[in-house]
Amino acid sequence: MKIRKTVFYPTVVIILVFLACYMISPQKVNAVLEEVNQFFQQGFGWFYLMVSLFLVAVSGIVLFSGFGKTKIGGEGAKPMLSTGSWFTVVLCTTIAAGLIFWGASEPVYHLMEPPEFLGIEPGSYESSVFSMATMFLHWTITPYAIYSVPALMFAVAVYNQQKAFSFSSCVSGVLPWAERPFSSSVIDSMCVFATVMGMIASLGQGILSIAGGLGEISGQESNRMVWILIGVLIAVIFTISACSGVLKGIKWISNINTVFLVALLMLVFAAGPTMYIVQLAMESFGVYLDNFFTRSLMIGAGSGSGWSYFWTIATFANWMAWAPITGMFLGKVSYGHSVRKFIVINLGAGALSSGLWVSIFGGTSIYQQMHGTDLYGKMGAHGMESAVYGMLRALPAGGWLIPVLAVTVVLSVVTAADSTTNVLGDLCFLGDEKDRGMKMVKIIWGALIGGMAILLICSQGVAGIKMMSVIGGLPAAVLLLLSGLSLLKAARQKDILRKEGEKEQRQ
Repeated sequence: MKIRKTVFYPTVVIILVFLACYMISPQKVNAVLEEVNQFFQQGFGWFYLMVSLFLVAVSGIVLFSGFGKTKIGGEGAKPMLSTGSWFTVVLCTTIAAGLIFWGASEPVYHLMEPPEFLGIEPGSYESSVFSMATMFLHWTITPYAIYSVPALMFAVAVYNQQKAFSFSSCVSGVLPWAERPFSSSVIDSMCVFATVMGMIASLGQGILSIAGGLGEISGQESNRMVWILIGVLIAVIFTISACSGVLKGIKWISNINTVFLVALLMLVFAAGPTMYIVQLAMESFGVYLDNFFTRSLMIGAGSGSGWSYFWTIATFANWMAWAPITGMFLGKVSYGHSVRKFIVINLGAGALSSGLWVSIFGGTSIYQQMHGTDLYGKMGAHGMESAVYGMLRALPAGGWLIPVLAVTVVLSVVTAADSTTNVLGDLCFLGDEKDRGMKMVKIIWGALIGGMAILLICSQGVAGIKMMSVIGGLPAAVLLLLSGLSLLKAARQKDILRKEGEKEQRQ
């Protein structure tokens, strides 16, 4: 087998050691994890926020620079995907189950528990605007910039600079020694570790969301056995999909999933408080833009509040944990499109779609909470995942939408996990996608990630999901900072990149 031992084995060993320790003493492992998570949050929270804002700035600079005209792969490169299919793949790869999980529950939480240091009255009009503005911060421009910068740098490095299929290619612009075998292995190991942590968190969200849907449909309370069965089933599905081939399966699932997502948005918008949704979204978006820099760097220092650590920092850390390898996949499928179009699709269209989702689902849940439907109480009794289903059930004929949402969550989890597992395989194995060894590597990752996700939600619940995100996000944040600096450097060399891309086409 052509396994990259220095990339594959370190993370596998860490996960196996964790599982062994957990079996021996789960209480001690949980205590250690909580201490590590607290150290990462309080010691490096400022770093997560600074890197996130930096990536937004890099995206804007590249979008409006002359580099935007550069074609990924050279002037003669023909697109791997049509614009429509490209957008659906981008949308379904990035949205995963996270936005569906938090799209209705997080706004209600912010409405009823705004940070004390801001002096906002819970459940008030001011609190509703704060809640929706926070959703725009957590789920639109900044997170999609976190994905877009490494994805674009990877595409340029591989297709225009003809560098290796490795995240080390994304940072070699500022660290020339990064492409050496040992350095490349270390960097790719950091990517694998960060992504596995993020993927565990995302899969945990998906399991809870699906379990919540089944509970609403059957009328039975969700429990650990249900979580285990769902986790095993999802892990098997995305592992089989990943082993069957990368592009065709993902494109097919993404197209179907996009239809479900659009249908849900339209139906909830029509059945919900339509004018309230529009008005709250418009006003909150204005507040979001007006306070963008203040909120992007808000920690609440000296207040004693952990709000920013649990929400903004943990949310950005989760996006960062996914960003290196998700970025590699997004860069891989962008061949033949221009740099400017890449940012418009990956950042602009992605952020717009996510913004529509949080406006409609979040606006509806906020309205219901303020007008007699106690979603906040339901979340406290049945978990955060119950909010979106409670919101749907309160709509006219909303009960019919619950199975549709549950299917959408399944498709979203499978799409995101499929694309990520494929890139994990590419990083950990030197060989063809059809090679038996490659499939074995993907099977191992599927089993380990599925097992960790099940263990995490059974022991820690939502807090455990955020814990993995923060831990995985720190090494990713360092890599993303370097990839942003490399992209700025590449933008200054646009003429060289164009010529190298044309040379590749002639060959």
